[in-house]
Amino acid sequence: MEFLDVPTVLQVSALFNLMAALAWLLLAQLFRMAPRASRLMAAMHLVRIASQGCGDCMAGWPALAQRAVPEFGLLACAVLLLLALRRMLRSRRRPHDVAWLGGLGALAIAAGLASGDGLAPQLAGTASATLLAALAVREVGRGAGARLSPVAAALATLPFAALAGLGLAHAAELLLVPGWSGRVPGGAPPSPARAVLWFVITASITLSLIALMIWRLVTRIQHLTYRDPLTGALNRRAFEQALAEAQAQLQRGHGFAVAMIDIDHFKRINDEHGHPAGDAALRHCLRIWQAGLREVDCLGRIGGEEFCALLPLADPADLNSAAAVVERLRASLAAQPLQWKDMELQLTASFGVALPATDDPAGDVALARADAELYRAKAEGRNRVCVAQPLLSEAAPT
Repeated sequence: MEFLDVPTVLQVSALFNLMAALAWLLLAQLFRMAPRASRLMAAMHLVRIASQGCGDCMAGWPALAQRAVPEFGLLACAVLLLLALRRMLRSRRRPHDVAWLGGLGALAIAAGLASGDGLAPQLAGTASATLLAALAVREVGRGAGARLSPVAAALATLPFAALAGLGLAHAAELLLVPGWSGRVPGGAPPSPARAVLWFVITASITLSLIALMIWRLVTRIQHLTYRDPLTGALNRRAFEQALAEAQAQLQRGHGFAVAMIDIDHFKRINDEHGHPAGDAALRHCLRIWQAGLREVDCLGRIGGEEFCALLPLADPADLNSAAAVVERLRASLAAQPLQWKDMELQLTASFGVALPATDDPAGDVALARADAELYRAKAEGRNRVCVAQPLLSEAAPT
């Protein structure tokens, strides 16, 4: 089919890369969506345009340049892609491994070119790009795999895995096909199948990055919808929803306890040290409490300095276990003062704990009883845990 000859495929690929680069720049500059990652992707597409095989476009170039541009270009694309992916996934990993792989790959390509061997620079560039593509597969798995469905995670990973697989196949071709360096001069266009495959992988990677950006945006919106912006705890609406879901599970034998929490003398902190100190105190408390809770526990901010924890129980009547968890939260906060500027602010909190009632769909009874115990803890001197006595309706359902 003539419309799939190599020059046509390369022209379509160049046009696609140009449009993709402009789109990423638009996202970065105009919409401010993952700007650093978007700029890196734009740079990757532009480098891809400059470095892909294009037949006669490098015919007048020196032979060394014809051999160097595709190899250095492939390596640069892989480096930019991995850096953009990490930015997109908000990875905390420092780019030391990328710098080492990119630097060693560039040195190996340069050494191969200096030796005059036609195979060495291609093998060095392919090996480095393949390793970087494999790191990209790992980044997607670590950064998004656990939070996406298996199908979505597989689709997001597939283009990067295909890139790594293509690199391995090309490296095997370089090593196993006799006379490769003599048969493939620098600057020669790729075969039709290779040109189409590269275009498909490039387009798939771009679509995968766009999908990850949309996922990141949706995740951010969900976070703003269900999380308190200051502390990161569940907001009141989200906590009430979690409580209602726990109440529904209570009928099936899945028990829980509710703990109301109030920071002691919080108004004094704001009055004496200012609202920034109060905000720092709230975040400090949340960090300590989150560290002491399990992954299945929920912690919500329901107003001001008042919080509420939802603690699932293996035994619906095991109030002692819930009280022990809350006592650890109390002790941890009392033992870790807030470092504010050049001062040390001692923080404590009062806690009220109660089990739910089975005939209370919204969990209002549990909240009211835990709140009553919280006020009792305040009245008895603060910095303590008070536990509501079980009701007959709190017995494990039969």
